[in-house]
Amino acid sequence: MTALYLYGITRPGRVPRRLADDGIALLEVDDRAAIVSAVEASPIEATRRNLLAHADVVESLHERAVVLPARFGTVLADQSVAVELVSLPAVGLLLERHADTSELTVKGSYTEEVVRELAPGVVGYRDAYRLAPTLDNGLALGEAVAEALAARRARDADRILDELRPLALEVRVGDADGEYAAVNLALLVERVRLQEVSDAIEVLAAELSPPLRFKVVGPLPPYSFVDLECGVTA
Repeated sequence: MTALYLYGITRPGRVPRRLADDGIALLEVDDRAAIVSAVEASPIEATRRNLLAHADVVESLHERAVVLPARFGTVLADQSVAVELVSLPAVGLLLERHADTSELTVKGSYTEEVVRELAPGVVGYRDAYRLAPTLDNGLALGEAVAEALAARRARDADRILDELRPLALEVRVGDADGEYAAVNLALLVERVRLQEVSDAIEVLAAELSPPLRFKVVGPLPPYSFVDLECGVTA
């Protein structure tokens, strides 16, 4: 029995020649199809090359059709397991749900200019530290800056969500990692509204920058909104 690497699930169709030449194929089951390739070993090493190859297959097919992306490294024991997964009723519902959706990831982070904007709120702590640069005064200044930045982050995040949430079908709010991180969002958007969302982000960028900068990636398959390991939404 040949194990199969699962990239995702789509509708029956044609695989682009460059992907077919790399062994990518569609295992069709009625009106559904698993995107697979034969694999000899499991687990699959999470190298940069392998991660990019997985994303290339999923995102290339997503350009022209619905794709429910599988988690990187998903290996099915054989064809019968793939058929069983593709045939799940929940998979049919997901294909219908995401027939015309894409994911946009939106991350916002502050430049160091934000510290100057926060300065009026911490001027007392800053002056105290200048007069007496003790450990206690330094810690108090650091805490005051952190609190002011947290308040600014909360205010900006609320504003961004207020503008973008009505344009999306779903929103996932992730952790804003990093000292100057502001927001980390995954938006599930109808493809016909992608430009509308992009325009809204440009308006926000114009109003909040500097010091807030946005990085938008997409349109992508709905990575954050599908879990094919159990065949239901994550």
